[in-house]
Amino acid sequence: MENRDLLIIKYLSEGYKVTEISEQLSAHHSITISESLIEKRLSALRKQYQAKTLFHLGVLLTKEKII
Repeated sequence: MENRDLLIIKYLSEGYKVTEISEQLSAHHSITISESLIEKRLSALRKQYQAKTLFHLGVLLTKEKII
């Protein structure tokens, strides 16, 4: 999993909304990424882990000790 994806997941697990994740990545990590791209990355991760929802994705990633 890419560093960018790990950061997106980290902020999502902390309760940030997609717009806030974009702001955090820009402010703290010098990563400029659109809200649309964040949503696409989350969708790709859901497909990769066969998660039905973002909550389900969080549970799966926690079980695998990724977050």
